[in-house]
Amino acid sequence: MNTKKTIVSIDAMGGDNAPFSTIKACDLISEKDNLEILLIGNEVALSKHINKEKHPFISICNIEKCIKMDEKVNLHLLKFRDNSMCHAISMVKSGNAHYALSAGNTAAYVSYAISELGLMSKIERPIIAILLPNINGTFTVFADAGANVNSKPAHILQAAKMSALFSSNVFEVKNPRVALLNIGSESTKGDELRKTSYNLLDKDPDINFNGNIEGQELFMGKADVVITDGFTGNVVLKVTEGTTRSFKAMLLREIRKTMVGKVGGFLLKNTFTNFVKKIDYAEYGGGILLGVNGVVVVSHGRSSPRAIFSAMKLGKKVVESDLMSHLKTIGDEEQND
Repeated sequence: MNTKKTIVSIDAMGGDNAPFSTIKACDLISEKDNLEILLIGNEVALSKHINKEKHPFISICNIEKCIKMDEKVNLHLLKFRDNSMCHAISMVKSGNAHYALSAGNTAAYVSYAISELGLMSKIERPIIAILLPNINGTFTVFADAGANVNSKPAHILQAAKMSALFSSNVFEVKNPRVALLNIGSESTKGDELRKTSYNLLDKDPDINFNGNIEGQELFMGKADVVITDGFTGNVVLKVTEGTTRSFKAMLLREIRKTMVGKVGGFLLKNTFTNFVKKIDYAEYGGGILLGVNGVVVVSHGRSSPRAIFSAMKLGKKVVESDLMSHLKTIGDEEQND
């Protein structure tokens, strides 16, 4: 790729709001972002909204078919490669893009990424690492958010190593504190997966393991990285998103109930705006699929244009950090379940 710009291939037809969110996200890009966009999707639908003078950094790759949000992942689907999602990933494989992005069907996206790019050497399962805000004004890397729902202790260990490298190399967190999400702080708490994983994490010299962390401490900034299995992680992610939306709605309703509330709300408008911004998923955009041979950004299905734009910036940051080279050092020692 002979260009100074970072190139992202986007599955423009993926997501609940496709292609609207992706197209509007492009309006937020400025020259200083130094991005080149490859929109993969129906050229007729996309070109109606793309102004070549306004968007000189956008190219369209015409792929008319796409993967539906409710599509079931099976062998037949994986053999169907002539779609916008698979082509977005293949652009990374061929070297025509630095990273891929999709807000489409997550299960299909992860499966295509594994199939097209392959897993890194000695990495058994990929994970989705996301960013959660905390009370320190920073964020916590949280994984796995749903890529591997049938985790084994060895997978938890590898997830911890990949997430710690994500934290240290992309966000420059020195020797990140790693914690295991559990139902209690004691090493004996939890099911067999949690207890065995605890022992592996505790014995590994490459991990700054700080023990178990409970659900109510997730946003307290007590750890830089929190690890769990994909099933639990996906539940936590959706509960968090639902709680955030509900809290915003309840807060606004209470403010509007009385004149005092309305006046107070007006006076604290900037404070509320900043607070909502910090807890809004759109500020973080999405997650990174760690463990495959390429940079793959996973965005939420209902992503807004701002969320897609944030995901673009996250992907660019990962590419510039050369995280992939560091991830390839994982797994040099053999681990047993």
